[in-house]
Amino acid sequence: MPTNQDQRIFAIFMEEAGERLETLKTGVTKLPAIMADQDREEVASIYRAAHSIKGAAAMLMENMPSLASINKVSKRLEDCFKLVKDTPLKIDATTQTLYTKGFEVLKNLIDRAASPAGLSEEMGEKILQASLPLYDKLENNLKDLMSGKVAAATPKAATPKAATPTATTATATATATPAVANAVNQVMTVLKPMLQGLKQAESPETRKQLAGLCARLTKIGVGIEPWQVLVKTAHGAIANPKNSFKVLANPIINELKQGAELLQAGKASTIAPSATLLTLAGTKAAAKPATQEITIPADPKEVVKVLLKTFNKQQLQAIAQLLIKHVKS
Repeated sequence: MPTNQDQRIFAIFMEEAGERLETLKTGVTKLPAIMADQDREEVASIYRAAHSIKGAAAMLMENMPSLASINKVSKRLEDCFKLVKDTPLKIDATTQTLYTKGFEVLKNLIDRAASPAGLSEEMGEKILQASLPLYDKLENNLKDLMSGKVAAATPKAATPKAATPTATTATATATATPAVANAVNQVMTVLKPMLQGLKQAESPETRKQLAGLCARLTKIGVGIEPWQVLVKTAHGAIANPKNSFKVLANPIINELKQGAELLQAGKASTIAPSATLLTLAGTKAAAKPATQEITIPADPKEVVKVLLKTFNKQQLQAIAQLLIKHVKS
């Protein structure tokens, strides 16, 4: 029987799942253009959305078995994006329809779970079993298309560009970092017992155990400063006896999981603890990563692409607020 703490964690899961569904919905809507694009970032973003739902459901389904269906369906959808996330592909109407139906199955399960009646284990299993032929068909269809796939363009070596009247050079806090293989799985093996610990009654011993679990994460991504800063900030927040487990659960679990996804994707330079986590840790300012110059193009659409690749969510929100302020002034 789910405890009150389980219900609070479930609410966090549903909030995050809603955000990931929006990413999937947007992606499925403009799938042909995204799939054919040589830049695979948008496909990778859709893939990570399905992956995040799968991982979050896995952490909760021990006490909430009905979430097993969400875990398994998101895994099948994730697999369908994994097949093509690194290779541009021209998809047909049938493939887009199958992707759309696959998304709708997952959305149906999550909507049911969020409803007052909830999602029963039996209903979840029934929906799962009915959807399996759909995902099988989608995977087979993708493999057929890939047998005549669009050849990926040979990546061109990046060359420094001098500033011109049509481009503005800016300084951004970003550094190239190597991808850490299997980082998400490594981090999840720590976050799962950490989540269970946050459900327990608060005591100095439990807090010490949680801090110990968090310290284990420093062994992942050794030498990658932004990740290490995030882990140390999370450790400080956990060790602070003023912070209740209820308050810690959301920022600790979500930020470490999102950080692991960026670490695995080779985007550790965009990892940064949120203002909330810094406050919980009693940290006034995050350590500053090394800076490098980026080129801001004149084309607004290209500017957006550069910003999305360079900054994390919190930084983008701050940039947006500053832009709005200056435009209005």
